[in-house]
Amino acid sequence: MIAFENSFSRLFRIGKSLAMNTSRETGAPSHVGPKPNWQRLYASSTRAKNEILIPSSLDDLLRSNKRLKFHLVSLGGDFIRLSSYRKFKQMFRCGDGPLIKFIVFDMASFIKQELNNRESRFHLDLKNYLSSNSVLQSNENDWRVSDRLICMKDWLYITLGYMLLTYQEEEVHESLDEVIKIYLSARNHIPTRYGVPVTTEGKRILTGEDERERFTLATFQTYINNVEIEEALLFNNKEEERFVTFSVANDRKIYLPPLPRLHDRELMVKALMHKEFYRLLLDPRHTFAQSMTAEGYDLNKEEYRIIRKEISFLDGLGDFFLAQETSRIIYDLCTGTDTINYQVGPCVYNMLKTILATNTVMSKLTKCYHVERGLKDPLINSRISEEYLPLTRTGKFKLGNGMDARESRIFEEEFLGDFFESYMAALLIEQPSVAKSFIREIYTRLLKIITETLPPDVTYQKWTSDILGRNIYYKSA
Repeated sequence: MIAFENSFSRLFRIGKSLAMNTSRETGAPSHVGPKPNWQRLYASSTRAKNEILIPSSLDDLLRSNKRLKFHLVSLGGDFIRLSSYRKFKQMFRCGDGPLIKFIVFDMASFIKQELNNRESRFHLDLKNYLSSNSVLQSNENDWRVSDRLICMKDWLYITLGYMLLTYQEEEVHESLDEVIKIYLSARNHIPTRYGVPVTTEGKRILTGEDERERFTLATFQTYINNVEIEEALLFNNKEEERFVTFSVANDRKIYLPPLPRLHDRELMVKALMHKEFYRLLLDPRHTFAQSMTAEGYDLNKEEYRIIRKEISFLDGLGDFFLAQETSRIIYDLCTGTDTINYQVGPCVYNMLKTILATNTVMSKLTKCYHVERGLKDPLINSRISEEYLPLTRTGKFKLGNGMDARESRIFEEEFLGDFFESYMAALLIEQPSVAKSFIREIYTRLLKIITETLPPDVTYQKWTSDILGRNIYYKSA
């Protein structure tokens, strides 16, 4: 067993427990003044299944417009996925992107299951969190009992969404530690499809860190240090060449801001690599492969998944980050006065999120900034064009790969979209404020065009088809 370095030092240092907050007594459904006796107030005012104690300001916000509930659920849900993804990566350093993603979704399933099961011993812990987490205790004095017919999982997301709008983001990240602690205490080990147990004691069973792995990583590091970066292509492109188009705009050009530069070279190179690059490094003509064979190692791709692990974390992080920022900017648009307003219903709201998150949009952004061509590696770039992006590069799909033109387009858009997600993840790690302002500017410009016409003035099918070139709205029977 190898102990990993647990930089998540605050995880198990949770604030005062409910039992310690017994200095004052009150049973009123609304409270103003000193901090309430959480345990007693909670017990006396949440007898019904759907009753919950919430800050009065949150209650006022929900009363101001019933549609805001959907915004808060979206904000909170995206936040918990992004924040927990980053926290779990810190905890489980040996995990790759898919493993960390699996744990994130396992925690989401756990939250839904336990909050819906009143017989569970973790149900009360999670429900208490909604009213008594450390951030709310420190900032809220006025409380009310709500009996809205909202499921407990959505209440958790609403609470986090409200906290994001009201407090510093760092405070909300810290408060999420309490949810993660509940989750880890419920999972003696985290079940994974890889069969690798991860325990709350901070131990992870590794299959072995042998000499081959060390040499592989050292050779990969040499590649990172030496490969050239196409800086002129990435950062010096002219504004008139930096645009995307949508069908809805009759191919009107939407000009975009310049790509922010990453300063850390290793992070930059990894951000410009697709997670499938590890296969291309094994081409016998590549210097990486030649270095491995010179040491007597074969080129079996299964032996090099450690490289995939090194670069797979970024596109998962970028995926969650872009989802959160999409929720934020659409929330601002829907509650602002200069664009659309918050009368936009949940269906349009969710469709706007879906449109911005599509591989179609991500691939357009990748090509706009040339991120997929950011490394000056002729062999890899040639193979990408021939094997992964023939339709994009030549306008013709590759025969013999089992895909028709439509399937090829879908595959290539997904492949291209991963590049932009990875770059945004790297930017978030190195320059979080720059990453947020950059993607906000992009989405603002895109949404200005996308929202010129909205349902019900046009059908959902025509609306999405005009934007993306295909219909993504399928009404259930």
